[in-house]
Amino acid sequence: MFDMQSADRTGTRLAATAILLRDGEAGLETLMMKRPANGSFADAWVWPGGAVEQQDQEIGIAPNEAEGAAALAAAVRETWEETGLRPDPESFVAHAIWSPPQGVTPRYRTWFFMGPNPGGQTVPHEVEVVKLEWVNPAAMLEAHAREDIVLTPPTWVTLFQISASATAEEALERCAAEPFEHFETRVRDGGKLFCWFGDAAFEDVGGTGTGRHRLEAATRPWRYISEPGPRGSTRAS
Repeated sequence: MFDMQSADRTGTRLAATAILLRDGEAGLETLMMKRPANGSFADAWVWPGGAVEQQDQEIGIAPNEAEGAAALAAAVRETWEETGLRPDPESFVAHAIWSPPQGVTPRYRTWFFMGPNPGGQTVPHEVEVVKLEWVNPAAMLEAHAREDIVLTPPTWVTLFQISASATAEEALERCAAEPFEHFETRVRDGGKLFCWFGDAAFEDVGGTGTGRHRLEAATRPWRYISEPGPRGSTRAS
């Protein structure tokens, strides 16, 4: 059995994030929490999630499926522990993997899963959750632009992607239809630019090519741009 709980040779451990969606009175909503001022992601708004533990691993899983299976089990377990909701693992769709830039510690390669609201009463974890709310993705981006809340780049980009959908069903259909992406993050310009594979600055710090797959974070609102080539499309906010 693969030990997904231990760090690999780069010091990276496996983790999972669960993005629950529902249709609210004002449109699409997702369940998010504010972390405490101390600890990981201090004061930031995030989704339920955490590191893979021994109990999340199954015996007999093929090596090429072991990581995804362990991450999915962790996403379900962490959602239950942090929110009191118990999602059906079969309802989740794998959305993306986020890997941190070099120099970040502790290091977690995190699977993001998206799924529908399983229903039930939310019960926030007393220690790990300051606030637990169903929020509108676009409203969260606007609050971040006003500097009212803290978001990390993976959370910001994912909220931006979700905000393109009007309903939970539409968001889940988009997630299932679009390519599963690995965001291996590289930081440029002193932390003002985050880029991923396909961006001119991903391999070349000078960024002399034409491709753009980046988050421009020098000023607010941040801007996410996906422009694979001279004839590509741009997504920005």
